[in-house]
Amino acid sequence: MKESQLKDFGVGFKNAAKVNIGSIVAFAFVFIVSIFVSSRFCTVSNLLSVIRNAATNSICAFAMTFVMITGGIDLSVGSFMSLSGCLCTVLVAWKNFPLPAAILLSLCVGAVYGLINGLIITKLNMPPFIVTLAAMNILRGSSYLMTDGRPVIIDNKVFAEIGGGLWNNIPIPVFYVIVLFIVFWFLLNRTRFGRHVYAVGGNITAAKYSGIKTDKVITITYVLSGLMASFAGIILSSRLNSGQPIIGDGAEMDAIAACVVGGVAMTGGAGTLFGTQVGAFIIAILSNILNLSGINSYAQLVAKGIVILVAVYLYSLRDAKKGIRFMRIKNRKSNENSGI
Repeated sequence: MKESQLKDFGVGFKNAAKVNIGSIVAFAFVFIVSIFVSSRFCTVSNLLSVIRNAATNSICAFAMTFVMITGGIDLSVGSFMSLSGCLCTVLVAWKNFPLPAAILLSLCVGAVYGLINGLIITKLNMPPFIVTLAAMNILRGSSYLMTDGRPVIIDNKVFAEIGGGLWNNIPIPVFYVIVLFIVFWFLLNRTRFGRHVYAVGGNITAAKYSGIKTDKVITITYVLSGLMASFAGIILSSRLNSGQPIIGDGAEMDAIAACVVGGVAMTGGAGTLFGTQVGAFIIAILSNILNLSGINSYAQLVAKGIVILVAVYLYSLRDAKKGIRFMRIKNRKSNENSGI
């Protein structure tokens, strides 16, 4: 980055921190409580585990942020992870494909099906919830058909390093997150496409009248979602040294939760990548402390559901207060102009 771009990034980061002060406070609260709940939480090995587990969710949630800002949603994220992980391992372990070619093909499949999702939503005017729900089943079923419902073991040291390796004792996926955060932040905050994403989510009719190609913008967000979810699936398969149809089960809920907790509006038009990253850390810490406390996975689903409900409720209260404040200011100016 040039010096001016780094300066812009810093300013944008500070503004995002101000906007997401609620998420930051929530993160600090969850972190401090976790320290008292379990003595193992603050160990170096456990914190690295939290960061590593947050990485795949962050990658999915970055793209989900774009989708949700436009007013959409993608329920097929977890199935994209399953399909790409299974496809990559099948190509390498069973078909003897070169690893780079297998990874590239898997990513392309994710991007193409993301494109299909976007085109069905925009051209056939179908609700994103229904389209991506159908895609979730289609992709997951394809993973089971591809693997016969069994894990595909892969013995490849290079592949294992993609998601399970370390560099200076830091999990390699962390560096993916850092790079992708910068790329997506720049895309959302410093490009015409990013402005159009906010415009479409704020008021799609007004965006159309202003000349924005709304269908194109929405479709691209689903392509990004499919691509990033596929990348996350490859990372997770690398960590497990196998492709499994059950990979990514529930990942869509974690990504949505990260976005919502981070302040992305369910109705579209508002949200930041900084908030999404904070939300991803909160979800990862919650999962980790529940595991350390010996709470089973079913109870964890309940906890995550409650977190989403509370976050949506709090942000709706915030938006309502902003709306009331805006109307008061508008009425005051109207009265001043009319001489009352």
